Amino acid sequence: MRRSLVFLACFLLACFALKAQEEPSKSYKNQISTNLLLPIFGSVDFSYERSLGKKFAVGVGAAVYGEDFEDLTIDDSYGGGTLRTKTEIMPFARIYFNGNQNKSHLLEIFASFSRVDEDGRLVRFLNDAGNGVYDIGVESYTRGGFGLGYGYRFLLLDDKLALEAQFGLRTNFDLNFVVLNAVLVRTGIKIGYRF
Repeated sequence: MRRSLVFLACFLLACFALKAQEEPSKSYKNQISTNLLLPIFGSVDFSYERSLGKKFAVGVGAAVYGEDFEDLTIDDSYGGGTLRTKTEIMPFARIYFNGNQNKSHLLEIFASFSRVDEDGRLVRFLNDAGNGVYDIGVESYTRGGFGLGYGYRFLLLDDKLALEAQFGLRTNFDLNFVVLNAVLVRTGIKIGYRF
């Protein structure tokens, strides 16, 4: 009788062990995140990321920059004008070296579409008579760019909470010419939720 109970207990333990091995590990495909440092400068950042396969992900980020953020930017002047990036949309693609379901180093390539105000530029205005008059003023326009980023992502709380440290640089393209200056974007400490 004792042998039968021991045999039954071993059989049940083996069955539970096999069942535990067959259950797939949790795999989260989506992540939303925000930069923790940007609110200090009166700015907001929001990103959405979707995992593709085991090592790749794509996503889109958006940012609205405040007045205090201007002190950090490198592209504050060229051609006598002062540039102020107001908003930015950034589609991106990432590769995770240890896989996107693990804590891992990441490499990111992204595009940038930003709304810029340039102060001190010669701008054409219409006067009350309807004539075109040129004066120094502010011109708002959209420009694009490409960038590269590097970072590390930690996964906490059953892999649902993501904490990222990231550094990214982008260059800008104007409609008239290529601006070969670097701007810090997608840089900081981000916190995200995976689902």
